[in-house]
Amino acid sequence: MYLKSLKLVGFKSFADRTHLEFRQGVTVVVGPNGSGKSNIVDALSWVLGTQSTTTLRTSKMEDVVFAGTASRPSLGRAEVSIVLDNSDRSLALDLDEVAITRRLYRDGSRDYELNGVSCRLLDITELFSDSGVGRHQHVIVGQGRIERILNAGADEHRGVVEEAAGVLKHRQRMERAIRRLERTDVDLNRLQDLLGEIKRQMRPLKRQAKAAERHGGLRAEIRSLRLYLGGEGLRSIDGRLLAIESEESRLAQVLAGTEEQLRVDRVRHDELNQAAGEVGRALERDSSAAARLETTIERLRTTASVAHERTRAGRERLEGAEARRRDLVEERDAIEIDLTDIDGEIEGVAPRVDTDERRFRDVEAEERSLLDQSSLTPEGALAVVRGEVRSLENAQDRDDHELESVEGRRSAIEGRGDDASERLSGLESEIHQLDAQAVAASDQHDRIRMMREETQERRDRAEEAHRAAETARERTDARLEAITTAMDGTADETSRDLVAGAEGVRGSLTSLLDIPPDLAGAVDSALAPWVDGLVFTDEEALTSAVAALKTSGGGGVPLVTGARHTPDAGAIAGELGADLLVDLLGANADLDLARSLLGDVVLVEGWTTAHRIVSVHPEVRAVTPEGDLVVHGAIHVAHPDGVTPAMVETAALALEESELEVARATSRLTPVEREFHRVRDEERVALEALEGLEAKLTVATEELGRVRRSMTSLEEEKTRLTARVDALKAAMNERTVRLDGLGDRLAALEGEEADRQRIIAEIDRQREEVSARREEARVTWQTSQGELRAARERRQLYFQRLTEIASEIRRHDEHPVDAADLSQLGAIEEWARRASEVAARRLEELRTRQSELRAAGGETTQELERVATAIETNRDQVDAARQQLSRFEVERTELEVRREGVAEGLRRDADADEKQALSAPMPEIDEEPEEFPSVLESREAELRRMGPVNPLAAEEYAELEERHDHIADQLADLQGSRAEVRKVIEALDIEIQERFLSAFEEIAAAYERNFSILFPGGKGRMRLTDPSEPLTSGIEIAAQPLGKKVAKLSLLSGGERSMAALAFLFSVFEARPSPFYILDEVEAALDDANLRRFLRLLESFRSDSQLVIITHQQQTMEAADVLYGVTMEPGGSSSVLRKEVTAATSGGL
Repeated sequence: MYLKSLKLVGFKSFADRTHLEFRQGVTVVVGPNGSGKSNIVDALSWVLGTQSTTTLRTSKMEDVVFAGTASRPSLGRAEVSIVLDNSDRSLALDLDEVAITRRLYRDGSRDYELNGVSCRLLDITELFSDSGVGRHQHVIVGQGRIERILNAGADEHRGVVEEAAGVLKHRQRMERAIRRLERTDVDLNRLQDLLGEIKRQMRPLKRQAKAAERHGGLRAEIRSLRLYLGGEGLRSIDGRLLAIESEESRLAQVLAGTEEQLRVDRVRHDELNQAAGEVGRALERDSSAAARLETTIERLRTTASVAHERTRAGRERLEGAEARRRDLVEERDAIEIDLTDIDGEIEGVAPRVDTDERRFRDVEAEERSLLDQSSLTPEGALAVVRGEVRSLENAQDRDDHELESVEGRRSAIEGRGDDASERLSGLESEIHQLDAQAVAASDQHDRIRMMREETQERRDRAEEAHRAAETARERTDARLEAITTAMDGTADETSRDLVAGAEGVRGSLTSLLDIPPDLAGAVDSALAPWVDGLVFTDEEALTSAVAALKTSGGGGVPLVTGARHTPDAGAIAGELGADLLVDLLGANADLDLARSLLGDVVLVEGWTTAHRIVSVHPEVRAVTPEGDLVVHGAIHVAHPDGVTPAMVETAALALEESELEVARATSRLTPVEREFHRVRDEERVALEALEGLEAKLTVATEELGRVRRSMTSLEEEKTRLTARVDALKAAMNERTVRLDGLGDRLAALEGEEADRQRIIAEIDRQREEVSARREEARVTWQTSQGELRAARERRQLYFQRLTEIASEIRRHDEHPVDAADLSQLGAIEEWARRASEVAARRLEELRTRQSELRAAGGETTQELERVATAIETNRDQVDAARQQLSRFEVERTELEVRREGVAEGLRRDADADEKQALSAPMPEIDEEPEEFPSVLESREAELRRMGPVNPLAAEEYAELEERHDHIADQLADLQGSRAEVRKVIEALDIEIQERFLSAFEEIAAAYERNFSILFPGGKGRMRLTDPSEPLTSGIEIAAQPLGKKVAKLSLLSGGERSMAALAFLFSVFEARPSPFYILDEVEAALDDANLRRFLRLLESFRSDSQLVIITHQQQTMEAADVLYGVTMEPGGSSSVLRKEVTAATSGGL
């Protein structure tokens, strides 16, 4: 492996991209001071991974980035890359070349690349760890390296040899092993001390365990009795709870099904309500319209009836003349129809007569003109032709004016057609917009309807949640009521708060007695009504509080002063072996107050014992730990469920939480209700908007039909006018042809004689043709005139007959006014009849639709009634089921309270849960099950007489014994581990010693050879300062040039010291070779003679190693295979020049 190339960009003085190529042998880099030669060495050291700013000759790492000059700006990054030849696979990569790149940015960020792939500095360091190259190897010898070797001591020299020998990693492993051994010794000492302490603790615990064994057997028997008795009580309660749960499950299923059906019925009810509303509104509209039509029909029928009566009266007067008059009217009507046909015929024939007449007159005029031309002189013929031309031109002007008028009318019709077309387009656009708006309104209505349905679902869910919260509150209220009922009595909290603020109040009675938890039931029973009392300092304060309480109307609060006298039962308790209750109170109890209230109370184990004591000593009271109170002539049995004020408080808190949840459900339901009504109103508004758009769309569609019919009529009129325009244009074209012919004739007449003769002959020929055409036109005109005349004569005859008919009708109408009135009355009757028929048909349609709507409304109403009935039935069923569930809940709550009391007793007295009690077997004792309660009392008394024991002694002893064995095993493991570590340390000592001695011997031998080269006749050697301890011994370097007796480096001259240090370094190179070496001005202090010796030493490395030398020496330059020159322009950056050095080359660049 060797260094192939080096690339620098922005590194120190190398601002521009610089590329240096190397080869095996000696490469020399020269240049003036300050040109940047040593920066090449720094670049190699930096890219190989050094992190030392001292090595790089900077104060901080960012200083390696080109800082700029007076003429060049600074750069943002520094980059150095090297390429290594790896053909011999010295590096653990299957590549012939390995490229390493290191970059540093001015902001401090950096990165590394290996063959273009991003990597870590650790990856590069590990890659070079076994190749003899890296930041910890001595392949780079800088300007200060020689000085450090000269000033180093024996230990530093040893460090160089160890580093070259590869001992460092083994020494680090040995140091870690030694630290581990030290930690192991500390752990061993600690475990031995701990083991001794455990042995001392085990001896007294063994004695306590034997004493606790008897105590444990007795406790086990008591526990088994309590478990069995508690299990019997739980089984009785669980049986009833199971029956309630089964019934509740059945009711819950029925309730769920009924509620679901109720929800469906409510949705259906809302839909039917909406449908009924729509039917009602439609029926209301139709009813209003029908009422108006009925009024109109009645009015029309009245009008027709009146007109009919008046007509009948007139007809009676005109009955004789009516038949004749009717015939006359029918004849008149027929004549009027015929007149209409004749008028149409005249309108068709008259234009044709005019056209035929004009044609005949034109042909006749043409004939006369030709006749005149043929009989006249040329000058007369010329004048005739000119007159004919003027006549044709006048006719042309007349038709032109008519054509202009017809075309104007046609243009006006086209304009109206365009307006109609524009109106049609506007209507179509309006219809399109209305249709789009209707579609959008329909979509909006659908969206709002979906929102209404979704909101309705959320409202139903909120109502369901509200009902569930109400049910939970009812259950919690029932539980609180059950617990409160189970209490002996309750205090008026308002009165209690009032009294608590009065003067002289010391506090609550129970707080001043310091009652132990296990005596709470007994003390409560002994205090009886005073258990919740407030204590006052004296009688005066007490009476004042009572007066204030009575004045406020309150009560229910016990008040005490402690001045009450009770007999002292201490002597009786000592006589019977019982405990005085006052003596068992806590250390902080008010004894005077306790003796005044509880001085006559003794504590016994069972109610039978208590009854026996009170029977003998009626002046005392006896209580049991369970709370049973026995007095002379009465026994107050404690509540079996163990109800306490704390349970009441817990139930009250649960009720408050349930009420809060009801309030939350109400707050959630209210906005949903508002949202539902809002969305429903929006749905109604959207529906009305949709109906309005549909009505506008209908009106626009009808208007569109009318415009289209108007356009059709205009198009027909335009077609007729176009035909007239075509006829006028044809006549004008014909005259134009004639004018063209007359023009030619006029030109001929005005021309030469021959042309005039030819024209005269042509005139004669044309006159004959025109004569034939005139005869034909005359016949056609006469025929048309005959048709027109006949039609007019028929019309005249019809008019005469109409006059006669009118006269005869007037003669028949003796009373013109009555006849006119009769005719008018007949018309009014007919109009009223027809109008009433139309209205009746419309009314029938409305009645039919009303019937359909009423039928639909009836069906809807029936369905509504059915659904309402179903809703009411389901609601009643739901309410009944919920009430039954509430009753079950109250009963179950009472049972659960009792069960909790039993379970609490089991947990308190037997430290057992319900499962253990229910599965507990019957205790194996001689007594019958009925006697188990009394047996339990005797066993508990015996247990108390035994006094306190350490119940954990056996467990503690077993735990200590187990811990003793575990620690003993750990101690043995640590001792074995320590032995293994010692073996590792011994093996590392041997490995380090062998490696170090091997390297030392090779380096020492190489030093002697190299020293003899650099100092001919001199002696150089290396020795251990303490050969008996090769692992810690330092290394002394002796150097004795020829003719000198001194052997220490410090006594040699500067050049000799440098030569000796070089001999040592090259000995290390020789013994532990590296692929390449970098020497930075190491021969600067040598004279020519010593320099030649140094170059001979270099020559011995040339064939096996790659050397890169920074130098100012001419002789060193001559030894180079490749010569690089480094220059720097003022204000610029470093640049390099390369030159191959051959055998013929000598000197520098």
